[in-house]
Amino acid sequence: MIPAGRIPADDKRAAELFGLSLSRYRTVQPWKKFPPSVKYLQSPAAKVRVYDLEQLKIQVINMMVEEGAKQENPLLPRDPEILLPQKAGEVPQLKPGVTLQENDLLDRYEAYAAIPEKDRPAWSTWLRLIAPPSGGATTAGPETDDEFDIAGARYWRYRTLMDWNAKRIPQHATGHGHGRPAGPETPGIRQPRRDFIERVEKTRRLLADDPNRTNAELALALGVKSERTVERILAFLEEERAGGNQQED
Repeated sequence: MIPAGRIPADDKRAAELFGLSLSRYRTVQPWKKFPPSVKYLQSPAAKVRVYDLEQLKIQVINMMVEEGAKQENPLLPRDPEILLPQKAGEVPQLKPGVTLQENDLLDRYEAYAAIPEKDRPAWSTWLRLIAPPSGGATTAGPETDDEFDIAGARYWRYRTLMDWNAKRIPQHATGHGHGRPAGPETPGIRQPRRDFIERVEKTRRLLADDPNRTNAELALALGVKSERTVERILAFLEEERAGGNQQED
């Protein structure tokens, strides 16, 4: 979790602060020398490292000065590690006693766990709900809050998540449209993201045949004009792989 009021930083920003290229930073792995007081802001299953910018800047200074001149790294006011440890086949769960604030930023694992259990969809359904929109369609899940660009990862404010969930309650309370946001249905309008899901499946097959296909080649095979669409599809596949065995039937 990125606690409300904290500024996150990813490996790219860390490399800039250390005066290294991104590849060199990941080779040297300076984060392994950070003290335990430095807390990562990403969930355990995430594929990216997320640091607190204030703590990171102090680490940069401390690794360049003598022992006696090192600064004490301030503790974060709230623990960003809000999920219980997960075993294969388990879905994300909040630690007991976790209290979230409306401006906390949650990744897809944390956001899922933050949905009240009585309203929580299956993990596989959640992944479909939050699939990035494509072709002008709107997502059926909560809209992301793109205040920060953290290595392409997506985040939701707790407030946004709860507002979205509140709009779903009246519908599945009456047995209609479980899992959809509130709003009238419009006949003849394509279901959101259907084309995106179809392109995801086609991309999966294309990469299975040839993992070395370029984004340009994938765009041509998918019949899309923008490589940005391909990037969204690849990001979705990467998130799906990161979920691994966490999906439910």
